[in-house]
Amino acid sequence: MAILITPNGIRTNVNPKENEFSLNEMHSLLSCSMVQAITMDDGRIMWLDEEGKLKPHQVNHDATKILHASGGMDDDYIAGPVLITEYCEIQ
Repeated sequence: MAILITPNGIRTNVNPKENEFSLNEMHSLLSCSMVQAITMDDGRIMWLDEEGKLKPHQVNHDATKILHASGGMDDDYIAGPVLITEYCEIQ
């Protein structure tokens, strides 16, 4: 199971169709064509749109707080929706 967090703060539990998320599933969930993975200190992975800041976007304050709390990127912010998973490999 994973958590999808939108810029407006809505959190939704999501499950992959198979054992792990496919790249196509991530593209669909994140409304993007290029996915970036950030490994957090606790081992979870935050997946986001690689080009999110290049598009008209909203700051995802909740995802940014989670990333900062995990020790990552204190001087940056997250744009758009994110998917947070336990460690996994995309198919």
